[in-house]
Amino acid sequence: MYCRVTLVGFIQQIINYKIMKKILFLFLAMALVACSNEQGYTLKFELPDMAGSQLMLRQSIPGEFNDLDSVVLDSAGMGEISGSIEAPELLYIGVKAARGGIQVFVDNYDYEISGSMGEPVIDVEAGPQLEYDNYKEGVKAYTDKQRELSDKYRAASAEGVEEAELEQIVEEFYAIDDEKEVYDSTFIVNNAASVVAPYLVRNMYHTMSVEELEDWLSLLDERVHTSVYYVQLDEHLTKMKSVQIGEQFTDFTLPDPDGNDIKLSDIAGNGVVLIDFWAAWCGPCRRANPGVVALYNEYHEKGFDILGVSLDNDREAWLQAIEDDGLVWAHISDVKGWMCEASQLYAVNSIPHTVLIDKDGIIIEKNLGEEELRAKLIELLGE
Repeated sequence: MYCRVTLVGFIQQIINYKIMKKILFLFLAMALVACSNEQGYTLKFELPDMAGSQLMLRQSIPGEFNDLDSVVLDSAGMGEISGSIEAPELLYIGVKAARGGIQVFVDNYDYEISGSMGEPVIDVEAGPQLEYDNYKEGVKAYTDKQRELSDKYRAASAEGVEEAELEQIVEEFYAIDDEKEVYDSTFIVNNAASVVAPYLVRNMYHTMSVEELEDWLSLLDERVHTSVYYVQLDEHLTKMKSVQIGEQFTDFTLPDPDGNDIKLSDIAGNGVVLIDFWAAWCGPCRRANPGVVALYNEYHEKGFDILGVSLDNDREAWLQAIEDDGLVWAHISDVKGWMCEASQLYAVNSIPHTVLIDKDGIIIEKNLGEEELRAKLIELLGE
């Protein structure tokens, strides 16, 4: 995989280039303001394949889509949605029962959306949609190649080819992923005053360290600091700093399966505690559970405990997984999926996600593998 530290170093080398472009960005921004529609935006549809259908204008928020507006297209597939937006944002157009849909980077401009749901054509005179279109055009070569490799992997797997051949396909896939990351990074720097830049950073931040995210945010122009994406990243950075290694744990309270509130502080401070963020639907979590059970059984009497925090939406699936996997330690959840209060506090972007706390309540490790965790427990608690 591409080294993120090297990538950040590359970006830092062209900060001066970014500064030199600020005057150009300023004039560009002034020109775009002159073209914008002070009355708001209008989305005009001509989608014959969706004639008679109700289209929803949606906002993507963590864990779900929020319906903002709708229109029922006429017999020719024509209709219109209008409104105003405080800051540019990528919105989605689709039918109510389906996720995703046509992506439109909406600002206060007039948009014409034609073609079909599968292959839409979006016309607008100015604004972030044009920058987003440029990005998609450049990244298409990478995504197309990865799609081909995914199809190749499925076909090869179905044919029962040797594992070495499958691994080669996976390596090719991730090599393209590295190339795409460089493309994304360069695009962000060259478009640092566009709201598309923090949007792309938000798509990349899941595996970033505090230092890496700080570097990326420092590259973004002040004019996008009020965008929803920059605000989300900045808030996430604050959370990351509060729960990084070396910090005292942040307390939280959630109900257990019987509805009794359990605090992290009820468990932490009595020994070494592992916070295990997981979910019944998470394959890697379930595959890791036998190893976690083994470590718990081996070290619990020596002062090791676990607090399972579920990111499930389905209460019954959560409880069944606890039983099926033999997870005998304390479990809590508000059954809100990715909006789980505890996962928000701990800046959890993917699961399984674990946080190891020592007897003094200090966060000492994160996301250790089974053998790494075993070695750490031996160090802290003895053989």
